[in-house]
Amino acid sequence: MEIKKLHLVYFSPTRTTQFVLRAIAQSFNTEYSEIVEHDVTDYNSKNVELKFETDDLVLFGFPVYSGRVPQSFRDRMNGIKGQRTFSVLIATYGNRDYDDALLEMKNIVKENGFQAIGAAAVVTEHSVIRSVATGRPDAKDTAFIEDFGMKLKKRIVAITNEESSTELYVAGKEPYRKYMKIPIAPVASASCIACGLCVKKCPVDAIYVHNPRKTDKEKCIGCMRCVRICPQNARHVSKIIMLAGECIFSKEKQIRKEPEMFL
Repeated sequence: MEIKKLHLVYFSPTRTTQFVLRAIAQSFNTEYSEIVEHDVTDYNSKNVELKFETDDLVLFGFPVYSGRVPQSFRDRMNGIKGQRTFSVLIATYGNRDYDDALLEMKNIVKENGFQAIGAAAVVTEHSVIRSVATGRPDAKDTAFIEDFGMKLKKRIVAITNEESSTELYVAGKEPYRKYMKIPIAPVASASCIACGLCVKKCPVDAIYVHNPRKTDKEKCIGCMRCVRICPQNARHVSKIIMLAGECIFSKEKQIRKEPEMFL
């Protein structure tokens, strides 16, 4: 079987996961003339419908929330189907742990008609407490990503030359770690000009259309997308919450976690 097209499917509120997937995809440029990206982060992607064929290769990318696949991405996966399509799972996390996220994602894609042939957990700068894993992926992480891409290419060649392959092992356990909602809801300062960009880009429709300075705390998932994309730098998390987060993640600042691959 010949793989004809490489697809990147990602949920990436702060664009870090997008960056990692693109870096991995660079390893395939000599193999695939066409690379197609499917960014399912925006709220209007909640009813996404994507169908892939047996000669496609799909890289799924997502940030880890509380050791799990984000609920928003899980919901979007309901409309993404394959036909024994080869897939690669990429989890990005902020130096604490990815816990059961890769195992959960492997089970999700299997139910949706995909065959996971590779996976990786890549450390990135923490989306909220940016003093944790600051500047990552760094040069060492980039070397890992390039090595993973090279080994993945060899893995694909080996599998396509056989009729079947063994099931991919990834770290994690069942039942999964309890999914905990991040208790963070960014607010707007007086410099907000109500341009509406955060409203348009919020993955969960948590910012009010007629009053962009207000956030629905029940809907907000603390993904920090609105904070990163605000052209006025008008959105932020309260200082009290940030100080609490700094204390909670003080240990993570001192320990460097390394990325891991499964092939």
